[in-house]
Amino acid sequence: MISIKTKLSLWLTGLVILSTAVGIIFFETMLRQAFHDSIIARLQEDIEQVMLATHLDGEQLEIDQSQLSGFYKPVFSGRYYQLDLADLEIRSRSLWDQKLDIEKLALGETRVWQAKGPLNHDIQLLSIGLRSDSMDVGATLTVAQDLSIGRKVFTQIYGTKFGVNLGMLLAMIAGIFLVLRQSFKPINQIQDALSRLREGDITSLEVNDLPSELRPLASTYNDLLTYSSKQMERSRNNIGNLSHGLKTPLAVMQQQVEVLGLKDPDSAIALQNQLDLIHKMIERKLATARITGDMLPAAQMQLPKDIQDLAKTLNKVHFNKQITCKFNIPETITRLPIHREDGMELIGNLLDNAHKWAKEYVEVTVCTDDNCNKGISLTIEDDGPGVADNELSLLTNRGKRLDEDTMGHGLGLSIVKDIAEQYEIKLTFTKSMKQGGLRVKLEF
Repeated sequence: MISIKTKLSLWLTGLVILSTAVGIIFFETMLRQAFHDSIIARLQEDIEQVMLATHLDGEQLEIDQSQLSGFYKPVFSGRYYQLDLADLEIRSRSLWDQKLDIEKLALGETRVWQAKGPLNHDIQLLSIGLRSDSMDVGATLTVAQDLSIGRKVFTQIYGTKFGVNLGMLLAMIAGIFLVLRQSFKPINQIQDALSRLREGDITSLEVNDLPSELRPLASTYNDLLTYSSKQMERSRNNIGNLSHGLKTPLAVMQQQVEVLGLKDPDSAIALQNQLDLIHKMIERKLATARITGDMLPAAQMQLPKDIQDLAKTLNKVHFNKQITCKFNIPETITRLPIHREDGMELIGNLLDNAHKWAKEYVEVTVCTDDNCNKGISLTIEDDGPGVADNELSLLTNRGKRLDEDTMGHGLGLSIVKDIAEQYEIKLTFTKSMKQGGLRVKLEF
């Protein structure tokens, strides 16, 4: 779906373009009309001057040139007149050898039109029908003006106006995008804040720095976060209290089963199996309650910082060895979906085991794994002696140690197994093809 910012940009840009186009068309229409009206007004003045300069000399009509404008004297000056009688035609000197094609008009009748004139230029003509009572004759007086010069001026004015409007249009479009960019800046800030909130860098949205229109939204979101956190905390506490509350009755039942074992061993074994199942369910629910209550991004294990801190600590613990720990962790993977305390214990035990058996190198690789539904996989490999294939399945047995000469109690990998089961992490032990030692893979 198109964004609000893009939609506003398109609508406002279209509105500005449409308004500018309408303004340009309206201005051109008005300018053309004003140009036409000014030409007609000038022709009306010219026809009045020619009529005043026309008089009867004896039995002939003459036009006194001294009463007319000097524009009528130069050849093809652009200002013309022509008086048509029944058998006589009087033309301005500016027409030279050209003749205007005139229709005879009755007394008082007028005509306005455009036609081709001298030099094949467009001209505007105005004719009026006249009559002389003394000579008992009718005449048609016509004045004309060349439109080429006026149109050239009109084109220059309109072109200048069009250029100015185009510049203003571009400036307004740029202003629209600039204003929208600045106006949507707080929304981008909220988006960044939500990303930081998801990553656990902050715990709530900062309301004071937001515009008044967005403050209620941010406040409501903060209230929702607080409510959700309290609900998870309450659920976790309720499950924890219930699980802990069941431990005392179960302990009593355990004692009764032990007493029953002296009388009816078969029934005691059956009840013991059920009690063990209940114990496992309680432990699982306690672990689930802790995960549910604390698995916000801020509580998750950070990469690569936490793993690097573990490696530095283990290098100090195993100071008698020169172990080089190499990390292959993409910048795009910044967290592991596991509580930090559990993750430090889980990976800490695996890294401790790798440092304990490694000769020189330990390699930690984190990547997205298509085999685990596009989740995250973490692999720890060392260049130690490794483990025989038939003994790999024994690694996570509680208290089981494959080498009694090495310090330890055999509990580390069993703890790793328990934590992995709580988080439904797939734990795999294989031989490292790269380093030659043990390869441990965790699929989250």
